[in-house]
Amino acid sequence: MRHLANLALRREPAIIRSLFFIGPLLTLLVPKTTVAILIVLFLCCVGLDLARGGHLKGLYRIDVTLAVFGVTAAYLFVNATWSLDPERACTAATWFVVIVLMSYGAARALARWPERSVRMAASAFAVAVGVGVAFILFEAISGRLATLALYEALPITQPDSLKGFQVREGKVVRIAPSELNAMIAVMLLALWPALLCVLTRLPKRIRLVIAGALLIAASAAVLLSDHDSSKVGLVASIAVFALATPWPVATRTTLWLVWCLAFVLVIPLAAMAYKAELHTSEYLPPSAQARVTLWAYTADQIPHAPILGIGGSSTRKIDQSPENRSLGWRKNFKTEGFGWRAGSHAHNAFLQTWYELGAVGVILFMAAGYVVIQSLGRLPLATQRFALAQVAAFFAIIAFAWGMWQGWLMALTGLAALYVALAVNAYRAAQPQTASPAP
Repeated sequence: MRHLANLALRREPAIIRSLFFIGPLLTLLVPKTTVAILIVLFLCCVGLDLARGGHLKGLYRIDVTLAVFGVTAAYLFVNATWSLDPERACTAATWFVVIVLMSYGAARALARWPERSVRMAASAFAVAVGVGVAFILFEAISGRLATLALYEALPITQPDSLKGFQVREGKVVRIAPSELNAMIAVMLLALWPALLCVLTRLPKRIRLVIAGALLIAASAAVLLSDHDSSKVGLVASIAVFALATPWPVATRTTLWLVWCLAFVLVIPLAAMAYKAELHTSEYLPPSAQARVTLWAYTADQIPHAPILGIGGSSTRKIDQSPENRSLGWRKNFKTEGFGWRAGSHAHNAFLQTWYELGAVGVILFMAAGYVVIQSLGRLPLATQRFALAQVAAFFAIIAFAWGMWQGWLMALTGLAALYVALAVNAYRAAQPQTASPAP
């Protein structure tokens, strides 16, 4: 074992540069790899710390944050017992625990890394995000020209399902713009930690130019995409960044209040939007019209199990039921919108929490959000605005986009936390007077 540790330390620069470049870049290009990359980066962070003589027990010292997440995880397992799909619900609860432990342990391990190692990781990460942003921007401008060329050169790289693709004579000739959405979301959550790394690692003469170019390129990619959730997230994150620069404490408190109000107001707002007939508004795109109906339906079902919910992952099971599928809503989609029925998920994590986990789950997730957001107040003052901006982008993505139990999205949440930890520790490494063992 000691021989293996010595070998890892001798190859440490190559390991760090390779994994912190290839890993983040791969998640930007292929978002479904977030699960594998989170595991790899966790093993890298913790493994190198243990190789230097660190102790695993020290990485998981119980504090308020870990305790709140532990109670939340316990409830997820209990809640799974009355789920319509208990196996999937237990799997989601297990993955929730694994992600919390990996992101928490990796953050603590990074705080114990030598300054030189942290700097190498931060530089590799910033370069990876820069390359990824450039590629995504090119894809958004060109209509996925690079991906189409790859499919033509190597047909084996084509996905099994060609839904959203236009195929002619056996070749993919067009990819639906929505296929870029997941890449845009991954990019947005990596953007703010990358900007902090750029401003920390580069010389003063060029760092503002590089950071500005990175922000402009990422913003252009988001605005050229069809992912409205990320567009909202971009605007929200820039606004939070601007507000947190002079008023970090007030912005942090406001962000937590927004988190709580999202849970409190989401049900009445969903009902009001449907009563106002926004699902038929010509000013909203079809996807937004469908969401209005889906949100209203979900909000209408919540009073049937308001305290404990219907069980994690139950929405997907209801969506797949023969009774639900027999409604024939797809035939009438163009004239009747989404239809008054359950979808595979609520397209809103706040509503999905109410529906599947009930008021108990809502309270626990409010508490989890509180401890995470308040913990950002222990970061160096100059770094807090970057972390808060990323949190604001995350809020927007989970409020409008995918289901909360999708494995790749859960892993992306863990990666987002790990990226912030890396950027903050890189800042600390450049500012010895602010160095602190706390993650």
